[in-house]
Amino acid sequence: MHKFKLLVILILTFGIQTNLKAETWDEPWQKEIIQKAEYFVLANVIELDSLGVQIEILQNFGKKKLPNRLLINGFSLLNLGSSSGHGVHHDFEKGQKLYFLLTKKDDGNFAIPTPTSGFAVLDEEKNVYATYRHSYHQALIPKDIYELTYQAIWNYYHNLEYNKSSIMEFINGQIEKEPAGFAENEISTFFLQHASLETAYLLDVPIELNRIRKFAQSDNFHSKVSSVQLMSLIDDKDTKEFLFEFIQSDDNDNFEKVIAIRSLKKIGGKEYETRLLGIAESLSDEETGFGGNIMDPRVGTKFPSPRKAAKEIE
Repeated sequence: MHKFKLLVILILTFGIQTNLKAETWDEPWQKEIIQKAEYFVLANVIELDSLGVQIEILQNFGKKKLPNRLLINGFSLLNLGSSSGHGVHHDFEKGQKLYFLLTKKDDGNFAIPTPTSGFAVLDEEKNVYATYRHSYHQALIPKDIYELTYQAIWNYYHNLEYNKSSIMEFINGQIEKEPAGFAENEISTFFLQHASLETAYLLDVPIELNRIRKFAQSDNFHSKVSSVQLMSLIDDKDTKEFLFEFIQSDDNDNFEKVIAIRSLKKIGGKEYETRLLGIAESLSDEETGFGGNIMDPRVGTKFPSPRKAAKEIE
């Protein structure tokens, strides 16, 4: 039971655990990271030293191949906020196996986006601490499911073919189930549902409102966020009205409402922009953001209040 409770707190609430406490930054969302990465690999950490992180490539995904060994010695999307002057570093361990999303630097070596993003740890039990939405919100996914979904997502954003039938079988199989929660006998199903909803979003696969409404009406924060985010791909009147009502409901928190506002703005056009402006002053002006530990270096991640999001000009 102790291991289960720790797992839920570690993955769902705080995401990556890190000893980086001196600097803060605005953490990019996973969609941007995948789009801007040049290489997707599975690697083993060989050494950490003053030069950076030496890794051994175990598997290349996609067309671009990397040499057997290389050096990670920088960050490609690091937008620092506060700084104590201690600098940032890579927080890995020798012998770790990780999936990396890498870009090549001008010096010929490689970079991850930030010290807390662009990688996914593969544990000894063949499970992956996977990020689909944002590094604050991770899920523990079996290796085969991670590779199935991430190979498809990677290929989609890099103009390569992927196995659509296998992906849709996975997505449909999880969505047909009732929304899972954090109970010990449900958590693995919850993680798979999270992966399915987020994968559909990343692949621009619209799922009908009547199939995902139950996730938005559940008591689970992550399921609500994933489903209302996915609704940004459904351009119909019922979905727009559902999102508009969701934004005004006291049953939904500020983070969920901001995601719903962004989805509605994407599909709602001028009509719903005007309607959102009409209710903006009734929405909370509190910027709750991702929450978590105030010592977390990702505390600088920008996220507006519902009122500000409703007033933002796209």
